[in-house]
Amino acid sequence: MSGNKSCQIVGLVLGLAVVACSGQRAEQSEQGDSWPSRVLITNDDGIGSRATLELAKAFAQFAETFLVVPAQDESSSTNFASSVRTRQFRVARRDVGPGVTAWAVDGYPADCIFFALAGPLRESRPDLVISGINTGTNLADAWVGSGTIGAARMAAYYGVPAIAVSGIDNEDPEAVSAVVTWLVKLARSEAAHRLQPPEYLTVSVPVGSASQIRGVQVTERARGLRDMTAALLPDDSAQSGWQAWSLTVVRDAFPAPENTDATVVPTGRIAIVAMRVAEDDPDMHRWLLRHKDVIPAW
Repeated sequence: MSGNKSCQIVGLVLGLAVVACSGQRAEQSEQGDSWPSRVLITNDDGIGSRATLELAKAFAQFAETFLVVPAQDESSSTNFASSVRTRQFRVARRDVGPGVTAWAVDGYPADCIFFALAGPLRESRPDLVISGINTGTNLADAWVGSGTIGAARMAAYYGVPAIAVSGIDNEDPEAVSAVVTWLVKLARSEAAHRLQPPEYLTVSVPVGSASQIRGVQVTERARGLRDMTAALLPDDSAQSGWQAWSLTVVRDAFPAPENTDATVVPTGRIAIVAMRVAEDDPDMHRWLLRHKDVIPAW
């Protein structure tokens, strides 16, 4: 984006409020088939993703469609530096075809969401965010560092329901077309319509021919499958006080439980996992309320 005259330097102050969701489902049910009428699409594969562009064009047939994506591939980059109160990054308008208002952002996928909701869409929020379609899979523990899922999580946190979609062969036009068609149907279905922030869905599609997909299954996420190893490497600059370490993440080091996303997708089925943006633990909360005597007094 360097040297592009259409680039802008954008500074956004963290002031987004999580919108109130009372009555949202009732309002949505009155909208009927017109929902979603405003859609925001992002990804982590960048502005050149065929699947994402096809998805935007498909939504533009019936909804006001906005495409805000990284200027380059930012896979496996989940969140922005939220401890910084003001974010500055470059954005540029892009022409991707009729009916789609598009920006390229020199930042991460979650930056794209933040820019869109705090900037051009601040006064008129989208009904739904679609993050994807990512060319890689985001099964099991991969969701933690996924840019695709990170963007959907950020949208849900700031009050817009979202769907994160992973798993497609960008070089297979037939597969892209089939997955886009199905995803539009999902976005217009009651499954998406009833999402209420901070809820979002993750969708994992088997990578390969559309004819090999055997169906759809609602399932749970496999967790704790990865292992990590670290080793200290020889370093000539040890006198500087720094040491070099090599960190290796071993995927699927442990077997996945049956009927989880990691076992469903390899059988040719699309896996849908319901997610929620929350780190509070209601079970532990109730336990602590019942056992307040174990907490040291001050």
